[in-house]
Amino acid sequence: MKETVEKYSGGGSIMTGPYLFRSLGLPIFYDIGYMAGNIWYACGNSTAPVKAFSTSGVLVDSISDSVIPSAQGLCFENDQFLWASNIYTDELYRINLDPTGIEEEEIQNTLSLVSSNNPFTSSVTVQGTGFSEAAVLEIFDIMGRKVYTASFNDSHIWDGLDMNGNQVPSGTYTAFVRDELSEGVSLRLLRL
Repeated sequence: MKETVEKYSGGGSIMTGPYLFRSLGLPIFYDIGYMAGNIWYACGNSTAPVKAFSTSGVLVDSISDSVIPSAQGLCFENDQFLWASNIYTDELYRINLDPTGIEEEEIQNTLSLVSSNNPFTSSVTVQGTGFSEAAVLEIFDIMGRKVYTASFNDSHIWDGLDMNGNQVPSGTYTAFVRDELSEGVSLRLLRL
């Protein structure tokens, strides 16, 4: 699927629609929706946080975590747009499921992301190529919560502090760099 995505954010909680799904063994509920003969559901943090199944249970479509890092709530705006919410970042995504008239760029930039001093104890340098000047670096903890964000211009030194200036604990983190032209690239970081 070639989606187009608009992202919205703001303070407060995101409310979800009337249809809820709770997977066995999971402590939270997930929205489900029905469109064009398929059952869509938000399934949290996975490689495809939004999936669509036929009524016979066959997977027919999905939206990658490079488009939406995590999804809990979802609803439809006519047959073209899917709204999804990310409870960890308090962001809403408006996804165009039928982007007719949108042409892919003929030349694709090759994106790369590497780190130095990984695993790290005090700081790590994240370096990337192929991103525009509007690129943003986001760092998420193992639970998918955004702990840090900064502008990204080919290189950034993260000193292990969260957005409030507190040291983050030892553990696994995901650095994610994206810009308005790409779906982004992720990189695992290990803080000792």
